[in-house]
Amino acid sequence: MYHSWGSQNAWLRQIMSENRLYMNRETAGALGIADEDWVVVESRNGALTCQARLMEGLNPNSVWTWNAIGKRSGAWTLDQKAPESERGFLLNHLISEYLPADESGHRASNSDPVTGQAAWFDLTVRVRKASAAEAGQTAPHPGTVHAPFAVHNPENLRYGAKMEAAE
Repeated sequence: MYHSWGSQNAWLRQIMSENRLYMNRETAGALGIADEDWVVVESRNGALTCQARLMEGLNPNSVWTWNAIGKRSGAWTLDQKAPESERGFLLNHLISEYLPADESGHRASNSDPVTGQAAWFDLTVRVRKASAAEAGQTAPHPGTVHAPFAVHNPENLRYGAKMEAAE
């Protein structure tokens, strides 16, 4: 599910409908964070709450996630209680649109110079274990988006079922 591509793929949604913040096991341990603990991730622009997944093969000073899994409730005509909106998260609001000002006061775009997309690779964050009051649900949770048209989402997706019935 790179960016939003594949977000409507029912098979992908069944095997991966929520994401985690992946952290180096040793770094997390030094912060008192265990696998699946709830954490707060803070940048100079905002914060989010999510669950941590610990691993060995990660730079001790880096964290990563699949950013495209989290969705706003009701977005993409998904059910308002879809796992992507209840347990998934996005970190876009943590990323500044501009780099800090240089000596002349100019603030350059904080984007990948090749693709123009947000420069996730240089986001600096602080991670801490979430308090009991903060744990239990990803945050933030903006309000539900409602489609401006009638939506029919079948309980089970069966691509080609109508074609088979016609044969």
